[in-house]
Amino acid sequence: MKSQMKCVLLMFLLSISITACSTNISSLNPSESKPKNKKSSAMEAYKKVLQNKVGFHSIETMKTVYLNDFLTNNEIYGTTSTINHFSVLDMDGDQIPEVVLGLTVDENPDFVEVLHFMNGEVYGYFFGNDQLRDLKTDGTFRWLSGGLTYNGYGKLRFQTNSCETDKLAYHESSATDESSTTFAIAYYINNKLVTKDSYEAFVREEDVKKDVTWYEFSQENISTVTS
Repeated sequence: MKSQMKCVLLMFLLSISITACSTNISSLNPSESKPKNKKSSAMEAYKKVLQNKVGFHSIETMKTVYLNDFLTNNEIYGTTSTINHFSVLDMDGDQIPEVVLGLTVDENPDFVEVLHFMNGEVYGYFFGNDQLRDLKTDGTFRWLSGGLTYNGYGKLRFQTNSCETDKLAYHESSATDESSTTFAIAYYINNKLVTKDSYEAFVREEDVKKDVTWYEFSQENISTVTS
């Protein structure tokens, strides 16, 4: 009889041990304990900004502004803006998307505001006329400065208080005499002097890259694209 009681007690203790072990393993299951990844957090934050529910940190003004105020309050940039369309893509290769707003400012449609998720909040970077054009899905784009005399292709590099354009390739013209009637053109790739043929080959490769998809700025598209 005592032997049977010991056996029952042993089985009871063993079942408790197995249950406790199962509980501990379950609590460590990565699929249950894993927090939302940065991409999901970024998309959720973008959605709230685009719906004007929370503000974003404007690098140029060093203020936190709501999107509607950014567009209509001329104290921010001295003019009002309208959103033509928007796109979502990873511009700097960190696996976290950015949101690009195509803006019209003073009837000029070539302005851009880029929203970037960093340190748990959304930062906004403003690009003026011709600074960011022909955007591709890999984040590369064309920039113009001084018309035909200085322009090229680049990619963005985000920082807390600024955003730099890494110049992947460009060409620039300089006068060969004091009268400025003739010009010499120099071509660069990765800041190294190259031949015209090499530069044109780079341009052809860039031109055939896939363009980003632009969406009409609507509440339906905001919900769909950022989900």
